[in-house]
Amino acid sequence: MALQHSADHRSDPSVHETMALQDLTDPPEDHLSGLSDPGQEPPGFEPTCLQHSADHRSDPSVHETMALQDLTDPPEDHLSGLSDPGQEPPGFVPTCLQDSADLLPGPTALEPVPPKFPAACKHRRIKDQTRAACFSRPTPVPFDEIYEVGDKLGQGSFGTVYEGTSKIQRKKVAIKIILKCERDRYIELPGCSKPLFAEVAANLLLKQAPLSPYIVYMLEWFEEEDRFILILEHPEPCMDLLRFVVHNMHWPNELQTRSLMYQAVLGAKHCLDRGVFHRDIKLNNFLINTTTNRVQLIDFGCSDLVKSTGYLGGFIGRFCPPEYYKGLGYKAEPTTVWSLGVMMYAIMCKCLPFSSPEDMMHGSLSFNVRVSTELQNLISRCLTVDPTKRATIEEILQHKWFQQGQMSGVAQSQAE
Repeated sequence: MALQHSADHRSDPSVHETMALQDLTDPPEDHLSGLSDPGQEPPGFEPTCLQHSADHRSDPSVHETMALQDLTDPPEDHLSGLSDPGQEPPGFVPTCLQDSADLLPGPTALEPVPPKFPAACKHRRIKDQTRAACFSRPTPVPFDEIYEVGDKLGQGSFGTVYEGTSKIQRKKVAIKIILKCERDRYIELPGCSKPLFAEVAANLLLKQAPLSPYIVYMLEWFEEEDRFILILEHPEPCMDLLRFVVHNMHWPNELQTRSLMYQAVLGAKHCLDRGVFHRDIKLNNFLINTTTNRVQLIDFGCSDLVKSTGYLGGFIGRFCPPEYYKGLGYKAEPTTVWSLGVMMYAIMCKCLPFSSPEDMMHGSLSFNVRVSTELQNLISRCLTVDPTKRATIEEILQHKWFQQGQMSGVAQSQAE
């Protein structure tokens, strides 16, 4: 539901934004290891729009901030990949677990540096789904001989993430431990002797060169009798993008949003280019480095291979597209675009675009008065009800709202 611009709210629109963000909080769920059984009942829609109680009408800014805060996930795992082996792995501070005021950057946090907007290359599919990375098999050396396990960083229904240190190189890593269970999903990849645990398979596909700076990658993995262990990069200092929006973007501007979303779109595009359907694109599943302002996609527990035939039922992620409610069928790219549209809307309007499946099917969007015509057009293209008429990833990147960032002369090279 979009912000309602009644006369009694116009005096201070920032209050609406505060409450709207709080309503975006996810309920406790697993983002660690493939989550739910594909055969389960489709999840219900959780409206997280603004609640317009009389108590808040006097100060509209409270509405928006609270709604975004409610989108914030409870403590859970936000680690699921690694960096280029040639890069120095930075340290990770999962701020989804650091809610105290002394751990959150203040209102004067760094403005994200606008990235350079290169000409978008054509979207391509990987015909051979993997030239699987050299570590398509688990590391044969016992895990305990290579890594030291430190403090717990996060926990979900199926896995736990810890700080870790390489005993040989003394480098910081994140260690994700996932207990095996009957619901685990496995994926067959060409060149691999047996099906791989789904999250491992997705990470291997993403490791195909060239790598993207907008993905958190996996370094190596171990398989033991009762668990999988993923060794992940450890970026620092970071916070998830939802918390950054709630605590640092008190007055969202389109320059800032353009910088964040362009990186997010490139991260999502890299997944599709490598044959990976993330299936849970949302603000919570992006990290932003508060020093370099780089945005990176994380958590591939819901992911699957991109299938040209699409999927039927068993939607695992947070934001179901309207076609799922119509017939339980959905495809990778239109679903990804839908989720990116929800992200753009939430950043600028501080609430979700629809309050119910019925509202979603109607397809009518209302925008905050601060959103430009160009951005409204882009978001509307991403949130088109008919998936065959929805924008593609390529069309998003080429949209004039992104291109005007390049033409304005303020675009700067994003730290690689």
